[in-house]
Amino acid sequence: MGTLFTMAWLLGFVLSSLVPTEANQQVFLPSNAAHGLLSRQKRKNFLLEELKQGNLERECREEQCDFEEAREVFENDEETWKFFRSYMVDINITANVCASAPCWNGGTCHNVLGDYNCTCKTGYGGRSCEIESDKCASNPCKNGGWCHNEATQYTCSCETGYSGQNCEFDSPDCTSHGQTCDHFCKLRHDAFTCYCAQGYELGEDQTSCVPEVPYPCGKQSVHLAIDDSDLILRAIIDDQRCQRGEYPWQVLLKHNDEIACGGVILNEDFVLTSAACVNPLHNFTAVLGEYNLDEDEGIEQSINVSRIHIHSRFSLVTFENDIALLELEKPILFNNYTSPICLPEADFAEFFLMTSEYGATSGWKMQQGRVEEPVLVGIPYVPYIKHANCQRVQPFPIVHRMFCAGFKEVEDSLCSLTRGSPLVTSYKGVWFLTGISLGADEYNCKNIPVYTKVSRYINWIKRIMRQTQSDR
Repeated sequence: MGTLFTMAWLLGFVLSSLVPTEANQQVFLPSNAAHGLLSRQKRKNFLLEELKQGNLERECREEQCDFEEAREVFENDEETWKFFRSYMVDINITANVCASAPCWNGGTCHNVLGDYNCTCKTGYGGRSCEIESDKCASNPCKNGGWCHNEATQYTCSCETGYSGQNCEFDSPDCTSHGQTCDHFCKLRHDAFTCYCAQGYELGEDQTSCVPEVPYPCGKQSVHLAIDDSDLILRAIIDDQRCQRGEYPWQVLLKHNDEIACGGVILNEDFVLTSAACVNPLHNFTAVLGEYNLDEDEGIEQSINVSRIHIHSRFSLVTFENDIALLELEKPILFNNYTSPICLPEADFAEFFLMTSEYGATSGWKMQQGRVEEPVLVGIPYVPYIKHANCQRVQPFPIVHRMFCAGFKEVEDSLCSLTRGSPLVTSYKGVWFLTGISLGADEYNCKNIPVYTKVSRYINWIKRIMRQTQSDR
């Protein structure tokens, strides 16, 4: 009886549940609601997600992943990029790949479909600018030397007194063994040997330098029978005009037929001057053999400048490294009135030439851009000034790549000479280049003129000449 009652009650309950009510009109939930009950919560941005091990399904199937999330799974860039490129194409999305900053060392990133390109800064290469191509970036040059990038390697320009690939060695010089050479000496096989400037060859005695060309460097065509006392008098008298051919290495630089600067002949293809005098965007003409600006004497040569090499660290503010090498369109023809100055070796210049009492300078007198004296002026006695004394009288810092030369009695004459004109020093009857007058305007010449110390740029000059010759 009890069993029958229980079964009847259960049957009635089931039948009553089939009757629709306001609260429940259907047995099954809608599909979207059912999916909501059965789905599991995605874990992107979920609490402590970054502490969990990377999972490709979670990171890139449930979610739209980025590069960093994909990398959590593959844990290396190569495999990640392989997946990520195809992934971005599959979902047809242009990703902001650059958001992950894939370009190193300051490179600029550019988004491509599922990929990136890097524009690298100078000195770096590789897909992500990860390869250092600037051989000088590690500062390999020692003892104050400065580095130059070549095609596949670097070279060091050493300060005076140092040598070697990285300027790591103290350079032996002739000072401790006595200077017996006419020009230069070097250590070879534990012994010093002599060698000569351009246009000379070593004599039979292995110490003298004998001219081997008609117009060797540093030789004057005009014979001057003047002793030292006469040089001082000539320097301070009003008429300082020199003789024709007395300074055959002197150059006049023009821009649009206007006088720009002075300069000096180094060889048949190159002229040296002040960097402040020239502008690589302008056209310049070098006039060789010029003497009287008011006369055409038939010995002048006008040659266009084909290329201007300004020192990379030249400053128009401090006038440091105020030096420029000018390459000419065609070779200079040497004669009695046009010939080169000798370029010294660095040690020879500083240990012997600049320890001399005086040098000589030349140029044309200019005042506020106008010619004051049309005939070439030569001042044969220009004493060297110690660095400390030079610094004390100048209104701007005098670095060790500059020097002063002159004295008060000729201050006005020296300050009015064309900028970029040479200071030269005689040694055993041959003249060598020691300085180039700064390209600062006349107001910077308050006391004693300042010159760029050419000895500190010998390697720079030779390197440019060597590169230019190899390009021809």
